[in-house]
Amino acid sequence: MKLNDLALIIILLLIISFILSAFNINPVTLTNVLAYSLLIIGVAVVYTEIIKQNRFSVFIGSIIFLFGVYFLVTENFNLNISEDFYISLILIFGGTGLLMLYIATATQKLFLYISIIFLTAGITLIITNSHWGVITFLHSFLPVLSFLWPMLIVFLLLIFLMRVK
Repeated sequence: MKLNDLALIIILLLIISFILSAFNINPVTLTNVLAYSLLIIGVAVVYTEIIKQNRFSVFIGSIIFLFGVYFLVTENFNLNISEDFYISLILIFGGTGLLMLYIATATQKLFLYISIIFLTAGITLIITNSHWGVITFLHSFLPVLSFLWPMLIVFLLLIFLMRVK
C-alpha cells in the first residue's frame, strides 16, 4: 500500500467520523480517530513490509497497531491502568511484535521463543501486580472482547491470508 493511499484512507476516516459526529449518529472523539488511524497504519505497514521481508518495519507496524488497540480500549472502557502496568504492557507489545516477526518469517524460531518469554513475563507481571482474580478478569475482559471481536476476526484473517501465500 502506497503512502498516498494510506493518507487518503485516514483522511476519509476523519471526514466520515466528523460527519457521523456532526449528525449525532455516532459521536467519535479525537482519540478514537487516532486509535483507528493507528490500527489502519499498523495493518498496512505490517502487510506491505511482510511482502518486502523488512523485519524491523513488521515489528514497528505491529507496535503501531497495538498502540491503536491500547488507545481504543482505554478510550472506550474505564480501565484504571497504573504506572505498574506500563512495564507489563511494554513486554506484551514487544512479545506480540516478535510473534508477528515469527509469523512473517516462520523459519526464525528464535522470534517465537523470545516472544513467548516476553508475553509470559508481561502477563505474569500483570497478574502479580494486580488484585484481579480469574473471575474479575473474565468479567472485565468479556465486554472488551464483545466490542473488539470484529477487529480480532480481521486480524486473524489477515494472518491466515499472509500464511497461505
